[in-house]
Amino acid sequence: MILLPRSAASAFRRFAALALFPTILSSAIAAPGFDKAAIEAQTPALMEKLHVPGVSIAIVENNRIAWTGTWGVKRADAEEKIDERTLFEAASMSKPLFAYAVLKLVEQNKLDPDRPLVEYLSKPYLDDEPNHKLITARMVLTHTTGFPNWRKNGWRMGGPLPVKFKPGTEYGYSGEGFLYLQRVVERLTSEPLTKFMQRVLLADIGMTASSYEFDEKRKQDYSGGHDHDGQFKTDRKFYPKGNAAFTLYTTPSDYAHFLIEMMKTDRSAPHSLSAEMIEAMLKPEVKATGRHDGWRGLAWQIHKTDSGMRVSHGGSNGSGFRCHCRFYPDRKAGIVIMTNSYSGEKLWKALIEIVDP
Repeated sequence: MILLPRSAASAFRRFAALALFPTILSSAIAAPGFDKAAIEAQTPALMEKLHVPGVSIAIVENNRIAWTGTWGVKRADAEEKIDERTLFEAASMSKPLFAYAVLKLVEQNKLDPDRPLVEYLSKPYLDDEPNHKLITARMVLTHTTGFPNWRKNGWRMGGPLPVKFKPGTEYGYSGEGFLYLQRVVERLTSEPLTKFMQRVLLADIGMTASSYEFDEKRKQDYSGGHDHDGQFKTDRKFYPKGNAAFTLYTTPSDYAHFLIEMMKTDRSAPHSLSAEMIEAMLKPEVKATGRHDGWRGLAWQIHKTDSGMRVSHGGSNGSGFRCHCRFYPDRKAGIVIMTNSYSGEKLWKALIEIVDP
């Protein structure tokens, strides 16, 4: 067990105590694994039906990567096939990794999850929204900041960012909240996001192919994005700077290492969160609504199922990528599905209904 300094332990107790109800607990469940034969049989047909040029999948069983599969091409206008090195945009699946690294700062007593983030900055993050001064790291990770997903015309434009409701009172999915927390973390660590994530987590858990920003040296490994009809998006731009909410480039196998990290029993490695912090991360705190129906933990979506607690997250980037991951802590099992098409969301949902009903 990782022991926290007294002040950090106090912050952690406040952090864990504010959950709305206890973590879903159950004994280990003897449930069948993901149906790999069905994946192999159904994926090509779904790709053709839904106009998805490329798919890559990794499965975790007994907390190890047990199976991988790749289909199709990186770009519909070329013949280069998807393989295990092919990089996809994980989109919003970038968020749980960043949340994990943020919680490591909490354990190190460098960040209080319930202290207003503005207090860590040299000046207000926003000039004309006093309610933003109430926002904490906890609110960011549970999507209760009051921010919209993204400001009008996008985060790069630097336009007005409204606070739509009093922070901490409602659920409202927000990438802007993660960007705000990223700015605080960058100030605390004096590192840009990409370097911070490599140092704190990615390298240590074996995500050696992954990065929050584009790597010119690996340009040949990047998959292209496609529209609903499977047409290559020629306007796609790579991300030269990291954004904690959506810019992670990775492979399913790499991302599977993160699922393994989340589920492993031994928490003694220097990079690992304590068992108590993992429990806090997976404790349902906020009831989500709309397309994110279910409970939210700290960055993760939580559901109680007949197969035990299911933890999941999806990814959807306008550049033409749709991804999904889920894992069952009791079963030490998980799956990562990445596609290079808008229609990939329909594909992974159809596939999940077949292989993990």
